[in-house]
Amino acid sequence: MGYSRSGILTTTVSIAVIGAGNWGRRVVREIQTLSRQSRTVNLHSVVDNSPTALASCEQELGPSDYRVDYQSLLSDPDLSAVHICTPTSTHFEIASAFIKAGKNVLVEKPITLNSREAYQLVEQANAERIVLSTGHLHRFNNGLRALKSALEPRVLGEPYYLELEWTAILPPQSHGEVINELAPHPFDIANCLTGQWPAKISCTARGYRNGNNEEVAFITCEYEDGLCADIELSLLDPWERRKLKVVAEEGSANLDCLDQKVILRHGERIVNMPIIPSNTLREEIRHFANCVSRNRLSQIFYNDNSGLLGAQVVSCLEAARESLFEERPVKVNFPSQYRESVVMQ
Repeated sequence: MGYSRSGILTTTVSIAVIGAGNWGRRVVREIQTLSRQSRTVNLHSVVDNSPTALASCEQELGPSDYRVDYQSLLSDPDLSAVHICTPTSTHFEIASAFIKAGKNVLVEKPITLNSREAYQLVEQANAERIVLSTGHLHRFNNGLRALKSALEPRVLGEPYYLELEWTAILPPQSHGEVINELAPHPFDIANCLTGQWPAKISCTARGYRNGNNEEVAFITCEYEDGLCADIELSLLDPWERRKLKVVAEEGSANLDCLDQKVILRHGERIVNMPIIPSNTLREEIRHFANCVSRNRLSQIFYNDNSGLLGAQVVSCLEAARESLFEERPVKVNFPSQYRESVVMQ
């Protein structure tokens, strides 16, 4: 433990990054930056089962504790937390092992491949009283925060419907598909903005370059209060788009999640909201470390991107896939013990 410049008691959160691919290296860079900025976070180690990936990481990011196996970390008393950046199929096994070892966990989206395992991680984290977070980093997007503040009676009022575009050109996927690859963020953003999860989901999708995997999908979400959200997903579009449009009682708004710009239309008036873009990944890691520190000191904290949110997103992904296969609208299934949190975010 130590003291910040303001005299507040702080704890250093030592984080190991599991997975040294492109995203894992981005996470390592942000932890290194936060470590230089303050003593609240430090990079404990980097783990990947590929020596080649570790060598590439070391060449790019410098010396650290590089390991090909995470097992020895489970009993390491100096390790506070892990950030899991491995393929989704490995998330449950790795996250569960660290949770049972009493380590705090931030796992990239989607938190698991199925909701049964996702809610199991939530239950395990609750039992161990540790922090479980999911990589829904747009909750730290200043553009989304600004748009959320505009959805008030005095500005835009209640939303009528949302349109989300989440597209990019990617190589043919041998294992992944567009729903798991791209839908988690739109589902989470819609929840962050409205405080609701969809009651019913309809989905159509198709693959073109690889018939075994869907590359384009169109998802319609229906909410209990009549709100509707349409989501377009594509792994074929040469233009990378991360856009959201809201049509509401008193006007409309457009958000570009990449440059974090919001344009409001209120009557005849058009306003470009003044926004300082945030480093969403850095803010996510900072928030995670703060939750870990406050939990360690038995202080009250609110986890903005909790594991439960991640599990609820997986429930939406499952409903979308079920709708696709059965060719009908499907009700989203949330476990009964979490139904209250579905309507009270």
